[in-house]
Amino acid sequence: MTKTISFILSILIVSIAQAQIRIVNYNIAKCIGDHDAIDYVVDAASLDDSEGDAFPVSVFLFQEVSSGKEKILHRMLGDTYSKGTYTNQGEAGGAQAMFFNSKQLKEKTSSHKDIFTGATRYADRWHLVGIKESKGVEFYVYSMHLKASKGTENKEQREFGAIAILEDIATLPEEANIIVVGDMNFYSNTEPAYKAFVKVLIDPLGKGEWKGEDDAEKHTQSPRKIQKGGLVHGCLDDRFDFQFISKSLRDGKGMELIGGSYRAMGNDGKHYDQAINDNGTDSKYFSNDKERSNELATALHDASDHIPVIVDYEFKKQKKKKIAPSTEE
Repeated sequence: MTKTISFILSILIVSIAQAQIRIVNYNIAKCIGDHDAIDYVVDAASLDDSEGDAFPVSVFLFQEVSSGKEKILHRMLGDTYSKGTYTNQGEAGGAQAMFFNSKQLKEKTSSHKDIFTGATRYADRWHLVGIKESKGVEFYVYSMHLKASKGTENKEQREFGAIAILEDIATLPEEANIIVVGDMNFYSNTEPAYKAFVKVLIDPLGKGEWKGEDDAEKHTQSPRKIQKGGLVHGCLDDRFDFQFISKSLRDGKGMELIGGSYRAMGNDGKHYDQAINDNGTDSKYFSNDKERSNELATALHDASDHIPVIVDYEFKKQKKKKIAPSTEE
């Protein structure tokens, strides 16, 4: 019998490797809150499984970080995190600080940029790329603290800041992954600055209004009903803290926002116009763990006059695996 040998050529099998990216932005109120509470909150951000699996925060973006306070925050976060380029030009609203998980990401420091947003305030831009299991991830993050308070002049200052950011975004590659975060001080979705952002970027919670009890779970300021030690009171009734994203993060390719993962950390939506740890209403943030929910609420109350925003992303990349030739008779 004639032996026929046919070689099956090497073929490429495509598998999916996935990196998870958790990004947290938090107005830390110049670290004037209780430091043990701040420490609890930043640790809890990596353990938050309220909207799916828990995994370590990849990037922390803090607002209102006075000179020297970035060192305090770095000690709290630990050696796993590297401090991104930190600049402080004497901003009245406090500077921006970024820390990234050095086991997952690295900063392209040459791409860092300060952007004047009005009212003696500056935003920062950082460029991050993935390493090791996250190789292939690449994105830009912006952090800012826009002018506070109501009134026409303050709205105009916020619009000036938003336009400055959008003009910088226009200089980046069209397909760039971009995340814009911060304490925006927007009182409604009719503000010119908000409308300018959503013409170019996506608000993952939609463009609708966020006032009132029906939208209580979106609110991020203030978790306190009493003013103490410089922290602002007023109870949870404002959505000041945001993460806007580029359209590339919702196009089904590469790095993508995980649907439903956007949340105001610790806000169960049941504390409208109350302190987040109101003694008369137990927190239901972790649906099956009242004690854990209440501990987090108390820490958030004592740490700052804002609460963090958490958003989870994933990065799927195609990985090629070569299979050796085989023979058959």
